[in-house]
Amino acid sequence: MNGKVVLVTGAGRACGRALAEDLAARGAAVVVNDIDADGGRQTVQRIEAAGGAATFVHADVSVDAEVEALVDRCLELHGRLDGAVNNAGVELPVAVADSDAASFARVLATNLEGVRACLTHEIRAMRRTGGGAIVNMSSVTSDLTAAPLNGLYGASKGGVDALTKAAAIEVAKEGISINALAFLAADVEDGMFQRFLADTGLPQEQILAAIPAGRLLARAELCAAVRFLLSDEARFVVGTTLVLDGGFTAT
Repeated sequence: MNGKVVLVTGAGRACGRALAEDLAARGAAVVVNDIDADGGRQTVQRIEAAGGAATFVHADVSVDAEVEALVDRCLELHGRLDGAVNNAGVELPVAVADSDAASFARVLATNLEGVRACLTHEIRAMRRTGGGAIVNMSSVTSDLTAAPLNGLYGASKGGVDALTKAAAIEVAKEGISINALAFLAADVEDGMFQRFLADTGLPQEQILAAIPAGRLLARAELCAAVRFLLSDEARFVVGTTLVLDGGFTAT
């Protein structure tokens, strides 16, 4: 990652923050994005305190014009965009029968339209600057499996996987690699998994019992997988969804 310019959306906390900090520690100049300005700036402060380079840019990924401005700002700051991690997402634990159109639209706006907008403007930027790599954060509940109260989120992530494949084959000859990363549960501070447990009341032990590896995905493992997909060594990996689930979907 040394010398690369990488954009991470939703980097104000949890997985996004962990990824931004890891990339900066490996020598990348990181553009930290989040709708939460305080969280985003805290991520930048943590990166700078550790000796890394980062800049915060506020944008709501569900708004196309704001995503365009975000990517333009990356180019203004650094002159190019080498990598992007489209991590921003929301989860709304609710049974399908108890959901409504407004709730589903909210989830899709960030999780699916947000990724579509990011892909559109990131690809255009990378075409101008000689290529790059994009990682879209997905989930094992997209089409590999399902979980109660997770249907809206899973449906949005299924769309992310479809967008990933289509966009990847459209630009594969242009030096741009696009892939997705699906994971079950990551052991990061204030992560979506921890919030899901709090919202649903499910005991963590029940989830761990269903994972053959018997534990959560470690922060270092998550970061290593993203670094690989962003690296030059992964240029022949095109349109795949890398699954990190400790064997959960293999059972």
